Amino acid sequence: MTVSLEHLTDVPAVRGMTEQHSLVDPYDEPHAVLGIRVVVSRDHLAAAVDMGVHKHYRSGERHPDDLTVEEVRYFAETYVLTESALDLQQGAEAMAQMVEPDFYDRETHALVVAMYRAVDRAYPKHP
Repeated sequence: MTVSLEHLTDVPAVRGMTEQHSLVDPYDEPHAVLGIRVVVSRDHLAAAVDMGVHKHYRSGERHPDDLTVEEVRYFAETYVLTESALDLQQGAEAMAQMVEPDFYDRETHALVVAMYRAVDRAYPKHP
């Protein structure tokens, strides 16, 4: 993953950031709200949602096609914020390989394709 420090003028605003995630313990006092904007690829989104589904549901309990837009956005935003950049990048690379039409495991391929459909529902591509 390349992290560019230049100003990203051609990237549309990150959508779906409607929730406020708090790291402040109940006994502590909030000090600031950070307005963090993260530019991610479709592969990063698919990986983050996949991480969320696997951490919140038992295997096979929820199919990606059954996830609501709100669930997809929650998982994407939560896991982009909480996973390490390395884990997210490795997950994105794995998703990119598994979505290829010639991926050897057809069952996994079908689930990954469904995960990308879920991502596309929640984050439609800009023209």
